Amino acid sequence: MYGFKGKILVVDLDQKNFNVIEKDEPYFRKYIGGALLGAALYEEMIDGLETVNSLASENPIVFATGPMAGGIVCGATRVNILSKAPESTGIYLSQAGGEFGPAIKRAGFDALVITGKSDIPLVLDINNDRVGFVEAGDLWGMDRVAARQRLIADMGKDYCIASIGPAGENKVRYANIMFEPEHYAGRGGLGAVLGAKLVKAVAVRGDQEIMFKDPGTVKKVNRKGGSGFSESIKKHPRSFLAVLRHLGTYGLLEMNRKTGNLPTRNFNSGCPEDTVDLKRYHHETAKEEIVGRITPCKNCFVACKKSSKINPDHSSLAEYESIAMLGPNIGLEGDLETCLEACELCNRMGLDTISTGNIIAWLMNCFESGVLDQEKEGYSIRFGDGQKVLELIKNIAFRENDLGNLLADGIDQAVNKFGPQTMPFSRFVNGVGMPAHMPRKKPGIGFSYLHGPNPNDHMKQEHDWIAAYPGSLKAFNLDVTSAPDALDEAKIDVAKATQTYYAAMDSLSLCMFIFGPGNIYTFDEVIDMVNAATGLQLSFEDLMKIGERTIQLQRKLYLDLGGKDGEFLSFMGEEIPDGPSKGAKINKTDFDHARKYYYEIMGWDEKGCPKKETLERLGI
Repeated sequence: MYGFKGKILVVDLDQKNFNVIEKDEPYFRKYIGGALLGAALYEEMIDGLETVNSLASENPIVFATGPMAGGIVCGATRVNILSKAPESTGIYLSQAGGEFGPAIKRAGFDALVITGKSDIPLVLDINNDRVGFVEAGDLWGMDRVAARQRLIADMGKDYCIASIGPAGENKVRYANIMFEPEHYAGRGGLGAVLGAKLVKAVAVRGDQEIMFKDPGTVKKVNRKGGSGFSESIKKHPRSFLAVLRHLGTYGLLEMNRKTGNLPTRNFNSGCPEDTVDLKRYHHETAKEEIVGRITPCKNCFVACKKSSKINPDHSSLAEYESIAMLGPNIGLEGDLETCLEACELCNRMGLDTISTGNIIAWLMNCFESGVLDQEKEGYSIRFGDGQKVLELIKNIAFRENDLGNLLADGIDQAVNKFGPQTMPFSRFVNGVGMPAHMPRKKPGIGFSYLHGPNPNDHMKQEHDWIAAYPGSLKAFNLDVTSAPDALDEAKIDVAKATQTYYAAMDSLSLCMFIFGPGNIYTFDEVIDMVNAATGLQLSFEDLMKIGERTIQLQRKLYLDLGGKDGEFLSFMGEEIPDGPSKGAKINKTDFDHARKYYYEIMGWDEKGCPKKETLERLGI
């Protein structure tokens, strides 16, 4: 086979052994890789189980690559991680860049599955076809950067490492997984899955060659994309891709502030007040003072990852989502130093910055509004209390004191403890914190936040802007237009089409900054590259069918394991009070109609369950 190794590595922590499952070409034609392969393997591994507890030994965790992983292809380094989520209901799919996914492929495998639970802290040492179980008691309790440095010193720089921090060890419900020093699978709490299994780290190295059917065509299309990208950012230096190249996602702070899409003080506003000095958000200042050298994923010419010029000792410059949620959204819009310290602390402790920022903002808003009382609770935290934020992050990661332990168990437990009067201030959907895009400003994204299998995920469909440009939708056979602030049937048609395409890209384990609609490659070029790598001769319709199969299989697993769609959040129906997005809201009547229409066009029943004929048509 080309593009595939045809082998799945399954590690059993209970028995401390492993086996290799072989899969043939028809299997990969159907499940191809990444998100879809991960879902198929997860379903296979839990077959016969009546229940699956996210933190129990029976819950497998899958790391799946794509067919171009390990090759010289810009944007092909993503790894998809899927498991039942400690943070949410049902399964959750998280992703990261870096070299861990390609390392799995170079070791000879298309995916890694970890099952069972160890009786002692371990590092899994995967060296081509050899798997070692290395005792890691001395690493337990170390932050992830320190632990990685120790592992690299002991094992060698040619290992690629996935690791957890104290938050994962302590099974914090929104603990994440770090890949190398600056890549994170942040959402869903999958770091707690590894922590429950007593796996501190997974270290992988391999030296097997990656074989493509037509490497010349892969190289040609890749080079063309690089040349086109270079020309494009010269002509359009303020474009989205140019900002990523020069400033990384840090540059999105200013772009989103100007449009009223920067969550501020628990999403109550979309823009900090004019009295706040935001000079450091400006692109010119950011380039001079904040953004350091590029630290790109291998072979990537966009190179959105950056080191920190303002904090050279930090593992990397924090991303837009992290800065927004641990900056403006908790009242630190004018205190970049403390914001960046909070981001770095979360990264070292192994906490998802998005959900951490959300739960802190929720607590602040409750005290600010008076629904929680300092005298009664013996504690208070307000917007802008930077030092308390840093203390609280450590409390959560180590489950120190009653409050830290409570918040470590997630928003649902916190609301149950403090009372239903705190619920209106929650920006969570099924336990998962809201990303840094205003749902009232982007109602299509807001609608998607409330629907599984990945609630509150901003990277599962194109954002609302695309619906205003019919030319961008022709390849999806759509002739519709929807205003950016509308939530109508046209917007849902666009949501379905772009969700399907994004799911296909996730199944190829490709980066959406590179392979998103209109970014670097045309759809024809994407198909040319995939076919040249694999020899499968897929059409664009075949690719979309892969995306549809991905969504439907994940949806089935999500519901089977207890997932559900979220209820409309009351704040979404309230107008944004000020700033560039003043007056924006989601009409509840529009939302209810959109959900009914969405279920219909997705082939689901009135409860949102995939119909039998939908699953049969896709071979699920």
